[in-house]
Amino acid sequence: MGNDNPYFTPGTQMMHRYHLTTQSSDETRELAQKIAAQLKPGDVLAMIGDLASGKTTFTQGITTYFDILEYALSPTFTYINEYHASNQDIIHIDAYRLNSGKDLISMGIWDYYDSGAIVIIEWADIVAEAIPSDAIGFNFKHAKNDNNGREILIDSPRVLDL
Repeated sequence: MGNDNPYFTPGTQMMHRYHLTTQSSDETRELAQKIAAQLKPGDVLAMIGDLASGKTTFTQGITTYFDILEYALSPTFTYINEYHASNQDIIHIDAYRLNSGKDLISMGIWDYYDSGAIVIIEWADIVAEAIPSDAIGFNFKHAKNDNNGREILIDSPRVLDL
């Protein structure tokens, strides 16, 4: 994600950049569902953004796409939520209270990466050294002059149909 995303090291992976805006939580979830349709087992989604910028709302759209009945909440105090669907597992990690990627590694992140689950990491900048270079990066920002709007910058190692 270039200069906007501290966990991406330029030159390690060719990235396709997308700059999108959503006007509501519902639009953010719809965008997530459109992207979820293009995800593959083992994909890692590395998210950064301020508090209440749309990261968990986006995750809810992904879990909805995979018919996960459990409502996705941010695992701020539990660190990791696992969601199991008939066709795809989702691992949702909140790194806000971690100190570094070493903490994530000690929690067994490599097992999750190798499991075929889609791994979603909020506050990925905190655990940058534990994020694979081929992760799909998301930078969420509040849209200027729009309380409900979100600007979402996406850097993907493959082309996305958006």
